[in-house]
Amino acid sequence: MATVEFYANLNYDFSIYEGEEELFGLTIGGFNGLQPLRVKDFDELELKSARDIIACYLTPIKSINQNSTSYGLKHLVENALRKETDGKINYVSNGTLILAMYDAGFRIKRLAGSSPNCYFNVSKKSVNDLVKYVNR
Repeated sequence: MATVEFYANLNYDFSIYEGEEELFGLTIGGFNGLQPLRVKDFDELELKSARDIIACYLTPIKSINQNSTSYGLKHLVENALRKETDGKINYVSNGTLILAMYDAGFRIKRLAGSSPNCYFNVSKKSVNDLVKYVNR
């Protein structure tokens, strides 16, 4: 079982993505802004803990997986964190999930229209394995 202190002490630097063109308009709610990414608007503990769960459980593939949206993965990662921390971390925003996935090396494909969500090149098998872990 991981502790909040463990996640808080992880050394991830998300500020390097400010000004990144691919992340333009990303807010804590997802892609719904009209400005460059502002990392200071995000919760640092959420980012670090989500990024760690992603690194431990999700695997990139070549193609974009259109079966799992950022919003669905956000719920999956927060459920994993709830389990890992015995309920002490129990929320991850959609934008946090997107930024953490991007930092973990996943590619982004935005949904059409004005949706705040996106898809990633994430393995369906790794998503299913994380679902099994959460439901154990």
